[in-house]
Amino acid sequence: MLNKSVGRRYAEAFFAIAQEQVKIDQFQQELAEAVETIISHEELKAYMAHVLIPPSEKKEVLAKLFSSRISDTTMNFLSIVVDKRRANHLEVIYDEYQAMADESRNILKAEVVSAKHVDKQDITQLEKALAAATGKKVRVEFSIDPTLIGGIKVRIGDRVIDASVVKRLDMLKSSLKRSKIS
Repeated sequence: MLNKSVGRRYAEAFFAIAQEQVKIDQFQQELAEAVETIISHEELKAYMAHVLIPPSEKKEVLAKLFSSRISDTTMNFLSIVVDKRRANHLEVIYDEYQAMADESRNILKAEVVSAKHVDKQDITQLEKALAAATGKKVRVEFSIDPTLIGGIKVRIGDRVIDASVVKRLDMLKSSLKRSKIS
């Protein structure tokens, strides 16, 4: 939880700059590129998170990797994050920034969990149904959980729609326990 609050503060600051400069999309793409590069290379991720490596050395590495590929503003933001010894929070910072950018574009994120693979056409129909229900554009993030047995579970913000077989079986079990047999 602390990581999320730290990440949110940094993301809010960077997002405010992006709004001021009208570069929300550009900064999101640049931050995504930097974060993806760092987290996809275990050695680099460990290097950036290591507490005994001075921030100046970390910033040199970041400059070599990104200075020609991202704007000065994003590079300065990454430098501040490193100076404040928050490089291990970069992934959370990006997630929070993305959520703010989506909110500014009137986009909701829906996490959909299914027992098995769902084809693209069904996901598109689900996106349309959720968009109609919420009045916003919906971006679906899909994952598979075989323990659901069947059906789906949808989470949008703090709301959960559980239409899984496991949930129905649990409800039936509760109902049977409450009923009296005469």
